[in-house]
Amino acid sequence: MSSPPGNLHGAVGDVLPTGKQQGLRAVSTPGGAFAVLALDHLSALSATIRPQDPDTVSDSQLAETKVLLVDRLAEHASGVLIDPVVGLQSVIDRDVLPGSTGLLLGLEDGDYASLDHAPRLFEGWDVARAAEAGADAIKCSFFYDPFAPSQAAHEFVANLVVDCANADLPLFAEPLAPPSLQADRRKVVVETARSIGALGVDVLKLEFPSNRTHRDAYSEWKEACQELSEVSPRPWTLLSAGADFDTFAQQLAVACESGASGYVAGRAVWQNLVAGGVAEDGSALEEARKRMSELTTIASDTATPWTRWYMPASKKRRSL
Repeated sequence: MSSPPGNLHGAVGDVLPTGKQQGLRAVSTPGGAFAVLALDHLSALSATIRPQDPDTVSDSQLAETKVLLVDRLAEHASGVLIDPVVGLQSVIDRDVLPGSTGLLLGLEDGDYASLDHAPRLFEGWDVARAAEAGADAIKCSFFYDPFAPSQAAHEFVANLVVDCANADLPLFAEPLAPPSLQADRRKVVVETARSIGALGVDVLKLEFPSNRTHRDAYSEWKEACQELSEVSPRPWTLLSAGADFDTFAQQLAVACESGASGYVAGRAVWQNLVAGGVAEDGSALEEARKRMSELTTIASDTATPWTRWYMPASKKRRSL
């Protein structure tokens, strides 16, 4: 594991309650890196399975695909991120989640995620129900413009912060830049981390802070990731955002060298495995396993452990 470069992490020393510590340990490697397999996809998974007609993919087919991916890939992950409406029950019923792999539940209803509507949770789901279902941590995703009024998004996150505190579960926040802001992704991601990280979330799940190609941008990549680590009030993980595997692996290496605490990846790992619904393809399965293993090695070897950010509750100084 790498040490935080420079003057990183202004929030170091914050006290993390025991339950939240246990939750983060459950979804991270023994060394404190996040290596999370993302399977909370609904429309994106349907589009991968049947690109020409994604609306014909049934919930039962989505669930079966998620069960297969957990069964075949989760052993290489520190945690699995899954949705509660299609994937969770099938994974539990089939008992395919390894005992050493944590469970991260994504509670946001992605069908309503836009800048025009307040983000919302899946109907019938909240943090309390997720805790009862065995979640080790909660994830919420939402579009976010750090340069525009964002009361709805802030209230959404703030309410989840309170609910997660009451349940003693860690909260991963995933603020996504809207398409109109992707051209200036570095500025947007950095400012978003500063703003959302200050609301009391426990971990940030962020887009790579550059949209330049790797061949001519290594220095800029490094500089952008270091800037992000400098301003972020919380540990941050890198999401794959549908990038091809080689690009994401390169991004992850730079991000972890620059202060990131690991990754949460979906399509970069399993896209070829489920494309066209051929999830039983042996060579594609082996490639997906290889990808998970490679990403986890990068995170384990070079990421900044999330524990560097927090002081255990047992070490909190008593007030005089």
